[in-house]
Amino acid sequence: MKKIVFLLPYFGKWPDWMPLYIDSVRRNTSIDFLFITDCDTSVLDNVPNVTYQKISFEAYVNRYKKILGEDIQIQNTYKICDLRPFYALVHEKDIADYDFFGWTDLDVLFGDIRAYYTDEILNKYNVLSSHQMRLAGHCALLRNRPKYRRIGFKIYNWKAALQNPAFVGIDEHGITNALTMTIFDKAAEKFGFSLDNYLLNLIRKLKTESYYFKEQYSTPFSSIPWIDGSLHSKQPDEWFYERGKITNARDGDRSFMYLHLMNFKSSTWRFDGTIAPWESGFVYDIKDINARIKIDKEGIKSL
Repeated sequence: MKKIVFLLPYFGKWPDWMPLYIDSVRRNTSIDFLFITDCDTSVLDNVPNVTYQKISFEAYVNRYKKILGEDIQIQNTYKICDLRPFYALVHEKDIADYDFFGWTDLDVLFGDIRAYYTDEILNKYNVLSSHQMRLAGHCALLRNRPKYRRIGFKIYNWKAALQNPAFVGIDEHGITNALTMTIFDKAAEKFGFSLDNYLLNLIRKLKTESYYFKEQYSTPFSSIPWIDGSLHSKQPDEWFYERGKITNARDGDRSFMYLHLMNFKSSTWRFDGTIAPWESGFVYDIKDINARIKIDKEGIKSL
């Protein structure tokens, strides 16, 4: 079985649903999770597939400055997402024994990851994303090879992105372009012309054939069409977590690799102008973590 580790730098305060998140992590017994944090680590103790490193936000950023230059501007914890393309450089020793390394977020609840990323898929592909059109910032895996450990340096204008104190998002569009664009695509983009011919399409196909970009329908209320073609706020808004299985009220018995809570809790990425329901009030009421748990517009609660 291919060995997988997710790297999770996180600073400040754990989200309210952290015990449930850890339950979903614990149930993915064959996948390891490494937290780098200044938070209270008691919730991470006694979880066999979890390890952690205690470090301050400032000290952690300094580890990147030693590699990438003192002029990088990582002034808030969210900006750390722009460091994802360089995680493997700072954590090279931590990932040494793994076949794949990657990153994920804490505003997710996992199903059975191995049911979707089987050994057959891991043997065949080098880069895996839960979105079809781009590398997903909330869940991505890369094969542990020098090419992918150093992918950040292939991102166009990466230094300027890290010198910008605002979040730029090179963990998604930057890496995606670095992975998929040919030299001809880059020239066309730079000089403002388009290229579309058989030979170039063949080169593109060969360049990307080892990438498994498959839509896992993890993030409701987005512009990515749902299974039934629905968009934005028309997508499923009633979800269930039960002992490591993710389902919803619309798609029958279909289970999902994970549920991304982003558009429940924040309106930032709800591009139809609708308001995230948890911004005006959120209920977290889990009486039994082994019971069926409902995630909806009100919050997260046991049934």
